[in-house]
Amino acid sequence: MNPIEYVYSDALQCSWDPASFLMFSAEVEPLVYYSHLFPALAVAVLAFVVLLRTSGRLTSKLFFTVAMFFVIYSIFDLILWATEKPSIIMTLWSLLTYIEPLIYASTIYLVLVFVRRKDIFIYEKVVGAILLFPVFLLGATDLNLSGFDYTNCGRLAVEGPLILYVYFIELIFVLWAIIASVISIKNESSLEHKKSSWLLLLGSILFLLSFSSGNIFGTLFQGYMGEEAWVIGQYGFFGMPLFLGLILYLMVRYELFSARIIYAEAILLGTFIALLSLLLIPNIQTARPVIGITLLLFAVLGFFLLNGIKNDLKQKQENKKLAENLEKVNSRLRLLDKQKSEFVSIASHQLRSPLTAIRGYVSLIEEGNFGPVPEQMKDALHRVSESSKFMAVSIDDFLNVSRIESGNMKYELKDINLREQAEHIVEDLRTDAIKRGLLLMFKTDLSSKGIVNADFGKTQQILHNLINNALKYTKQGTVTVFVHDNPAKKIINVEFIDTGIGMSEVTLEKIFGKFARAKVASSANIMGTGLGLFVARSMARAMEGDVTAHSEGEGKGSKFVLTLPLVM
Repeated sequence: MNPIEYVYSDALQCSWDPASFLMFSAEVEPLVYYSHLFPALAVAVLAFVVLLRTSGRLTSKLFFTVAMFFVIYSIFDLILWATEKPSIIMTLWSLLTYIEPLIYASTIYLVLVFVRRKDIFIYEKVVGAILLFPVFLLGATDLNLSGFDYTNCGRLAVEGPLILYVYFIELIFVLWAIIASVISIKNESSLEHKKSSWLLLLGSILFLLSFSSGNIFGTLFQGYMGEEAWVIGQYGFFGMPLFLGLILYLMVRYELFSARIIYAEAILLGTFIALLSLLLIPNIQTARPVIGITLLLFAVLGFFLLNGIKNDLKQKQENKKLAENLEKVNSRLRLLDKQKSEFVSIASHQLRSPLTAIRGYVSLIEEGNFGPVPEQMKDALHRVSESSKFMAVSIDDFLNVSRIESGNMKYELKDINLREQAEHIVEDLRTDAIKRGLLLMFKTDLSSKGIVNADFGKTQQILHNLINNALKYTKQGTVTVFVHDNPAKKIINVEFIDTGIGMSEVTLEKIFGKFARAKVASSANIMGTGLGLFVARSMARAMEGDVTAHSEGEGKGSKFVLTLPLVM
């Protein structure tokens, strides 16, 4: 590495006042202080507030990282303007070559994480590191900085070819952000997130281009304009306050970082920092453009703040009106639901009495109590008997649903032997299974006595319901009732396993709903209300148990499981 060269003018004798604290000098334009300190202080304050309020978010950490790199860059660059010490100038100018691409990398990282709502891929991190590696490898060589020119009382760096590579990878980062973000935004379903992603992408690119414009302008025109080219380039630092304005708007409009209150805090702190920065301006003539920039920035930010507050108030009023309307609708629905339940209960009770008489007389006729029954009437009487039986079961289901929904279902809990009850019901229904050409089996594997604390009638109804359900939807094969327990978990299970029509995943998700039946159910049994499973599960859950359904698919059989707490 060649030593740094310094070129001085023989004709001019220039003096440079020593800088206080390395960065305060009368030789420096007031605009330079304002363009560096105001953005740096503003972003530092906001970044710390965001990090403290939302420390767990990756986007918050990345925004803090971008802010800290910008603050360090601003301080180092300000020292370059003020200090008269060549060794410090050489060191800091070299370090800026490291920090500038890091600002790009961390800003693009922030954009991609926000747009995708997750961390970037590992290969993207590797590619980014590879792009940055030559900068860190060659930043301390004369390929970065080969000398300084002090001719005509200026201090201009003689930059090497590395600066061109820095501009190249910065362009790569920008293109990377645009392409990757556009792809992710096109696949995004949320319209709100799409809008916020476009805004953040656009604002970030404008910030980076504004930030680099000063360095690019100074590099390209320092040979024609001298140090004045770098003074004009300082306006590029105002890209950071504009970027902050966008971040604050996203906080209000789209709740970026989920911390809307930060917006108002940042406005107040930013106003304080801006007014404090104006104290650095020595005279009103110099201060006028600075004050103009400040007024413009806070006019924009103030507009967003007032607009955000206005939208919030409007939204609250709309939400309040919607809540009032919803309460009226809910009250009306509760009244209608109560009236419906009362109607179902009354209608069901009114139907049960004549239906009981019909079933009774049909049974007497079939048994010959009113004389011999002609052969041609037996089939018709059997159909009347079966239909009235189905109708009675349906009425009971409607009554049970009405009681469940109105909260009037009563439970009388006592200790009963679930194994014995299941076995008795299997024996009672075996004849019906044989008539259907099915084999109804009972199996047990108990480590306990099988005692549960439940309502006797409701438990029998659940068992009847689930066995009948298995018989109705099994055309051929077997129905197995298997009772087993788990004393460690204090539960007992009754499984109802059939070789019937089975169920799809879609059917399994809705089978316990009211009036829900499988699509293929009608092909096996046209008679069914779709209420039995709803009633069975509701009763089981009221007794601190449950009923679940399982199937490997249509045509592969089903398994229903009744679970109740085990007493002993």
